[in-house]
Amino acid sequence: MKLVASPSQSFAFGRCQVSVQRRELLREGHPVSLGSRAFDILVVLVEGRGAVVTKDELMLRAWPGRIVEENTLEAQVSALRRALGEDRTVIRTVAGRGYQFVSEIADEPGAPQAEGLQAVSPLVAAARGLPLSVTPLIGRETALREIVELAASSRLITLVGAGGVGKTRLAIEAARSLAARFPDGVSIAELGPVGAAEYLPATVAEALGFPPGAGTPSLDRIAAAISQRRILLVLDNCEHLVDAAAQITEKLLRAGPFASVIATSREALKIDGEYVYRVASLDVPGEEVRDVDELLGFGALQLFDARAAFAGAEEPAGKAQAAALKARICRHLDGIPLAIELAAARVRVFGLGGVAERIDDRFNLLTGGVRTALPRQKTLRATLDWSYELLSAQEREVLARLGVFFGSFSMESASAVASSADIPSAAVVECLSQLVEKSLVTVDGAARAKYRLLETTQLYAREKMQSRGVLREYSLRHAQHLRDLFVRAEFEWETLPTADWVGLYAGHLEGLRAAVNWSFSPEGDPMLGVALTTSALPLWMQSGLLEECLSRVNQALNHLDDEEVGDSRSRMKLYAAKGASLLYQGVGSETGSAFRRALEYAERMGDDEYRLRAIWGMWSVTYLNGNYEVALSLARRFSALSEALPHKADRLIGNRMTGMSLLCMGRLGDARGGLQRVAESYEAPVYRSHRTRFIYEQKMIALSSLAHALWLQGFADQAMRAAQQAVEGARALDHAPSICYALTEGLCAITVLTGGVSALAEPAAAAAAATRRHGISTWKARGRMWNGLLALGAGDSLAYERDLRPAFDEIGEALYVLHYTGFVSAVCEALGRLGREDEGIELATAGIERARRFEDRCSLSELLRVKGVLMSRSPGTSRMAETLLVEAVETSRQHEALAWRLRCATSLAAAWMKDGRLDDARDLLEPVYEGFSEGFDTHDLQAARRLLEAMSGSANRVG
Repeated sequence: MKLVASPSQSFAFGRCQVSVQRRELLREGHPVSLGSRAFDILVVLVEGRGAVVTKDELMLRAWPGRIVEENTLEAQVSALRRALGEDRTVIRTVAGRGYQFVSEIADEPGAPQAEGLQAVSPLVAAARGLPLSVTPLIGRETALREIVELAASSRLITLVGAGGVGKTRLAIEAARSLAARFPDGVSIAELGPVGAAEYLPATVAEALGFPPGAGTPSLDRIAAAISQRRILLVLDNCEHLVDAAAQITEKLLRAGPFASVIATSREALKIDGEYVYRVASLDVPGEEVRDVDELLGFGALQLFDARAAFAGAEEPAGKAQAAALKARICRHLDGIPLAIELAAARVRVFGLGGVAERIDDRFNLLTGGVRTALPRQKTLRATLDWSYELLSAQEREVLARLGVFFGSFSMESASAVASSADIPSAAVVECLSQLVEKSLVTVDGAARAKYRLLETTQLYAREKMQSRGVLREYSLRHAQHLRDLFVRAEFEWETLPTADWVGLYAGHLEGLRAAVNWSFSPEGDPMLGVALTTSALPLWMQSGLLEECLSRVNQALNHLDDEEVGDSRSRMKLYAAKGASLLYQGVGSETGSAFRRALEYAERMGDDEYRLRAIWGMWSVTYLNGNYEVALSLARRFSALSEALPHKADRLIGNRMTGMSLLCMGRLGDARGGLQRVAESYEAPVYRSHRTRFIYEQKMIALSSLAHALWLQGFADQAMRAAQQAVEGARALDHAPSICYALTEGLCAITVLTGGVSALAEPAAAAAAATRRHGISTWKARGRMWNGLLALGAGDSLAYERDLRPAFDEIGEALYVLHYTGFVSAVCEALGRLGREDEGIELATAGIERARRFEDRCSLSELLRVKGVLMSRSPGTSRMAETLLVEAVETSRQHEALAWRLRCATSLAAAWMKDGRLDDARDLLEPVYEGFSEGFDTHDLQAARRLLEAMSGSANRVG
């Protein structure tokens, strides 16, 4: 059975053309792969002329003589819709009946009359002057759509961008998409091979279809010929003939109202009516992106994959590793399509790993482009040479000098580093603006413009300096400039609003890293590196980059020690920063030693500011090590010193330190009152952020600790509100260490205490996300430990070894601080439910020993309780278990922790009830339960209420 022919053997709709005779589907002039069954379905639907074609008829026509299921038909219709692209809506599903073709159909004029001739739609005829693309356009969907939309209101669109960024390809695809609007033709004039402006009219004339041999048409003749024609002309690669290209474009557009131009250039034509569309590089993933599917979704990696496959390169084993290598390559190449294509082509020779290893030598690596490409597109160096040669001598020199900048830089920085006797500051500013216009320097931001060289351009510029022997001179000037910049930043940290300060200085981080690296290199200046490190401490602290800060501080201190340099002020600052950074890695002897050294230098120099910092650090070490009596004395010492200083916030910080010390000593009333006052009185200083001195936002810490005090005293609802406020405040400041603290020390802990492990999913996920972004190993461990508890509580027996034990090793002694007591007991109970009581008992015993050593009675009662509960499940240890539970109850009575007292009483009452001591159990639990005024929906109060109800039921049955 054969399909009935369409009224026309060739027809068109939307952006598509169909030749029934050749069984061919074209979309915007490009052949589209379409299976035989899907093609038959399309023709049958078109034959219906708008009528509904039933599913039965479609299956009969497309699968003659065969019985097929409806899902087979649906799969073919889906494939057909995918092939039609943006015209997919022409096929309408009529529920319960079939399908309907709903677009107007244009029969192709001049159907083929003889063998070998092809019918061509108006759309294809219009786009006939454009080169046929043999590979798909990748990663440019948004740009293509925007350009097509702009063409409705702008007759001249100039695509501007760096060399190799893909302007030509984008212009051609945009012109092809616009072809239906220009029935008199779409054509391209390639100006790259044109050596002089005098040849430009002939090139344009040929593109517009003037017959060869008719002499060189004048601009007036060309303009007159197109005055009433609806044409679209692509002027490709205008930069080397930009003045002549601007002149001829203006002439063509003024000749009549119907012609339009899409130009590509590395700088704008600058004529009336021009819309400058800046073509950006393809999207590349940041270093923080690790998910394989997310990586492979970026346009740069998609292009790399497509071109590598096209070049016959084999995909290496290990999808995750391969994706990471591709991301690294594309990132170093700034997402420039030409560079990516050249790199992908080299994978066949060097392998993916080999290309990644050689990417720093990209100018020698990235060669051997397409044979038919223009010379400047065959190697990466040739592309940059083309742009460089079009610059003036002064612009070349300024570009080379700007090569010392890594990351973004300001116009003021450019002037300071690149100016000289022969090129004054004003000339640098003018050259910089020209380099921006010519797409060799990019601009970030609008309100406060920042400039940047793409990495490849920067390497090219440094090569130019190296070849002239001036690279060290300008690297030194760059490092000196950043030292001066951060000396000013350190001073302004005390006077500028935090947001303004961050806006001014955070963007210089990449440059700072490069300057410090150069200063400590063999050709650098190490003392300049020490000065840079010392002045930039506020930036590392503000950014939460404490591991990086520690590395830089150790580097500076090692140099001072090796060279036996005195410099007490630098040492004081460096040791204080070292101690603060080490707090994130643990609270061992090295951390305390760093703060003691900082205090020694501060005492010697009479520097009260660094006395405060050092005492705070020593308090943090003793507090986290569980020595709460010493911590309380240091907190009071801090408070006494802060009374003599002008900043009210420092006195509040002293109160917060005192409150936290008292909290861990079990003096909950005093602790709660002090923490409440801090939370109500402290507002993050606008002009003097304590995050550089004391790491965290102080109100957030006070609220997190207040939440624990409230919960322990029996105010669970108020505790949860305080924990949530801490998180909200930290997020509002967008300060990574504070967010991590508020989630892991506050919200996760209070959630488990109030709702049990099953309530932990959302805060644990937030903690994991925040700690992953932060990059500090101990914070990552805290994120893992909450998610590990969630998994363990859900029955994942492997979570203890996989997630929790490694996290405990990272956290160390801080695991047993009061804020984590609820976590430890929850882990022990989860292990017990999995039949691993011995491991839970071991964990609880370690905590008990530590609590006894430091007289931490507040944590002791809960740890005794959970050990007793676990032991009660083992045969032969019930007597010992009861002893532990009795001790837990007695210990809980010695402090004000009503919440722990309820847990201890509930566990002992349950044991007594099992032994038939019903009255003793009720007398123990009932008065504790009645001491609560809120939180009746919490996990613990619900358990106590159920137990009391069970006691009443048992008593009634006995009665």
